[in-house]
Amino acid sequence: MGEPGQPRCDCCGEVPAAEAAPCPGCGGAGRVVGTPTLRALLAPRWASEVPRGPWRFCASPACDLVYFGPAGTYRKDQLRVRVGLKETEAPRPLCYCFGHSAESLRADWQATGRLDAVEEIRAAVKEGRCRCDVENPSGACCLGDVLKVAGAIQRRG
Repeated sequence: MGEPGQPRCDCCGEVPAAEAAPCPGCGGAGRVVGTPTLRALLAPRWASEVPRGPWRFCASPACDLVYFGPAGTYRKDQLRVRVGLKETEAPRPLCYCFGHSAESLRADWQATGRLDAVEEIRAAVKEGRCRCDVENPSGACCLGDVLKVAGAIQRRG
C-alpha cells in the first residue's frame, strides 16, 4: 500500500514507483507499468500469479528482460505477444490494439505511397478506442512508436 494521500494508479490502485530502478539485465532505466499490463500480456502460466508492483518495462532492444521489479523479472519468452522493439525479425508489432507492424506499414507504403494505417490509429486514439495500457507491453500509447517508424519509411521511400 502506500502512505495516505499518495497518488494511486486509476486502473489498479497501485502506488507508482518514485525512484528510478535499473534493469537487472542491462542496467537501463525502466518505465513504470501497471500490474494489469503484466497480467494481460504474460503467458497463462505466469499471468495468474503476478505479484503487485511496482513493475518496470525495459525498453532496451538488446535486453531479454521485459518486466522487472522487487518481486522478480519476466523475459520475452514469458509473454504471449512479441515485443516489437525487442524483435529483430518480422513481424515486429507496433500497434497492438489494431494489429499493425513495422512490416505492414512498409507494405502499405510500397503498395499505395500512403500510410493510411497511421491516420486510422491516430483517429482511434483520439476517439479513445485503444487499450494500449494493457495491449502494449510498454503499457504506453503506441502512437509515438508508429509515427517514428512511419517517418523512417517515408524518408527511405
